[in-house]
Amino acid sequence: MKTGAEYFLDYYKGRFAKGEITEEQLSQMVTAGTISEDEKQYIMKGKEQSGNDPDLVTYYEMTQGILPK
Repeated sequence: MKTGAEYFLDYYKGRFAKGEITEEQLSQMVTAGTISEDEKQYIMKGKEQSGNDPDLVTYYEMTQGILPK
């Protein structure tokens, strides 16, 4: 079972992956003491590893569905 801190980090990881939060905003959170530098790196790592923007995946699937076979 995940801890509250893990849910917190995964929430921001998802927001970062969607572009809803920037690296600058994460840096401000580190400065404010909200998250650690290691947590910032963990949040940013998700976007680098996935490589697939969820919105682009959805767009690709939609366009493939309307193209002739």
